[in-house]
Amino acid sequence: MFSKWFGKDKSETRALSDPAQLQIDDMLEMVDSFGLPEQVRGKTFQVSAINTYEYQRERETEFVLKGDDSFAVHMTIEDDDGEKYINFTLPIERDEVEHLFDIDTFSQVFDEDVCRETIEVIGDTAGYERWIAPSYFQQGGWYKGYFYRRDFRKNAMPSYEEKDAEPFEGVTLSSKDDKFFVSIEVWEDGTTEVFLGISRPIADIQSLFGKV
Repeated sequence: MFSKWFGKDKSETRALSDPAQLQIDDMLEMVDSFGLPEQVRGKTFQVSAINTYEYQRERETEFVLKGDDSFAVHMTIEDDDGEKYINFTLPIERDEVEHLFDIDTFSQVFDEDVCRETIEVIGDTAGYERWIAPSYFQQGGWYKGYFYRRDFRKNAMPSYEEKDAEPFEGVTLSSKDDKFFVSIEVWEDGTTEVFLGISRPIADIQSLFGKV
């Protein structure tokens, strides 16, 4: 897939200076840094979908990235007082959650009160290197939002709930150094999704390629 794409002349590509400019079918190449998980380090990804999370006071654009080996990862861009970071999230299944975490403490996150306990990683982390921290804590309470399988960067968000809006409740667990996090999303039908997340400097993106 990528060999054909990169065979194009530069005149057939759009110049991109910021990952926030990415569109569907555009591509990005990551640096070969040992600070990145093996599945991301030095790899090239193509944007396969762009989604939007809507919260009470903000919205967030999510890029779904697919590699040449069909590995998929989600990416968002965070602006922290002018300092930009990229957040990668990797979905994990329930059996993986039960394998990795102290499940008795992890389940306390679903109580109404904020979990004050440290949530330890107790399982074998082979295969999750640089995706996971030794422990996490709950960062604030649960929040509500809507998920759209659409890109709203150039359009105003709907002023009312549309049919394709998918409501959910979420909560975030963070590592002590804020470089790792776990996102938990509970959907209206009761489905629960858990993601391992890492926060990295935007300089970890080596190159951007815009498809014409």
